[in-house]
Amino acid sequence: MTRGPLFPKLSLKVRYRHKVLLKRNVWPFTWPIILELSCVVLMGIISTVLVARLGADKTAAVGLTDGITWIIISVMTAVALGGSVVVAQSFGRGDRASALSAAGQVMVLGLLVALVSMFSIFLFSDSMLYIVAYGAEEEVIALSDKYLNLVALSYPALAITLVGSGILRAVGNSRLPAMSNIVMNLLNILFSYPLIYGMHGFMGIEWQGFGMVGAGLGITLARWAGAAIILLCLTRNSTFIVSFRQYFSGFEKKILFDILGVGVPASVESLMFNLGKLITQIMVAGLGTVAMAGNVITFSLLLLLNIPGNALAMTSTVLVGKRLGQNRPKAAFQEMQLIFWTATIVLCLFSAVFVPLSPYMAAWYTDEADVVEVILNLVFINAIMMPAWAASWVLPAAFKGAKDAKFAMYISIASMWGGRIVLGYILGIYFEFGIYGIWSGMFADWWIRGSIFYFRMMRLGWLKSYLKVKVASASIK
Repeated sequence: MTRGPLFPKLSLKVRYRHKVLLKRNVWPFTWPIILELSCVVLMGIISTVLVARLGADKTAAVGLTDGITWIIISVMTAVALGGSVVVAQSFGRGDRASALSAAGQVMVLGLLVALVSMFSIFLFSDSMLYIVAYGAEEEVIALSDKYLNLVALSYPALAITLVGSGILRAVGNSRLPAMSNIVMNLLNILFSYPLIYGMHGFMGIEWQGFGMVGAGLGITLARWAGAAIILLCLTRNSTFIVSFRQYFSGFEKKILFDILGVGVPASVESLMFNLGKLITQIMVAGLGTVAMAGNVITFSLLLLLNIPGNALAMTSTVLVGKRLGQNRPKAAFQEMQLIFWTATIVLCLFSAVFVPLSPYMAAWYTDEADVVEVILNLVFINAIMMPAWAASWVLPAAFKGAKDAKFAMYISIASMWGGRIVLGYILGIYFEFGIYGIWSGMFADWWIRGSIFYFRMMRLGWLKSYLKVKVASASIK
């Protein structure tokens, strides 16, 4: 497919339309997500700070645990993504029955993934950690094992929250997920602080707290509270009511095919990507506790920097899916371009501001000079590489809205293993550039995949893929 009257080159009229789209469609949907992610990331930073104050070994232990948890979260997120794309397209074309059926089925799938993951952690956590934390100190591994088994209890609650939030966003309601996630993360801090540090003098109570175990208990309790809130939001909203009965209606072959058509490739992509992150984490673990702590804290800080990009990525999935469900490919393409360039510009500006602020932010976490030096250097290098971020992460999210998940999966896996793993090992371990060499492999991964995804956007490969999947789905009874 070539660019013709359907996809004209940018003109004054098109640029004006982009401004209108930004004001009417993109911004109203995106700002609640930005608010939500800001709260989530800030609460995550505070949680990390609370643990970091217990010592570098505790910080490293939580970092190792998060590596495994993020693999599981990524699979649940991918399943939720498949459901949200199907719900968005069904809702966009006015087929509420199919949208409701997809909502019920994706919730059940998410819970099944969560339960299997939880019991796997209970049975095999020690073996997993000895692989992931190869080269780490025994004390760090023991702390990680205790923390991981606690956090695993929250996986079903997390699945409910992820799937439920995705369903609400798919029908254009991004405010309720934002409110519920903000409340959940505030509860995390309210629960975690006394559980970690205890209570001293409050109402005459003297209690030392549970230390790092308290952090695990706090996040688990908060996630279950968040799950209850999101289930309530699904049954009481003005846009799209999903009753509890819907979760017991069984699976429909066609809808399940559509959900898994996005969810399976996205799950494989996320699984392989996070496996790659674990391998790089293993490489970092062999560099010592300072490098591990610096790595964990820097990633925590960069979550704050990447909030606009992640919010726009989530927006792109829903809006592209909705436009294609309405049979409006021109609008889908224009909104995809608009979101991509907005994310690129905003992230580059944020990075320029973030670098001079990073010394103060690093001081939130630690006062260990060696760890702070690692953090500041990594933040600076990250800012230089930021122009590639949106192409690497926002565009594949938009492609998934068009059910073009397999292409993103293949490219992401190849780029991650070729850049992040192989090049990271060569530079970081073989040539002994340490953590900076390992991160250079990650940045190479960004540029490789970002270039390919940008080319696919402009050549409309994602739209060709969508039309093929649409024909295949229509043939299933």
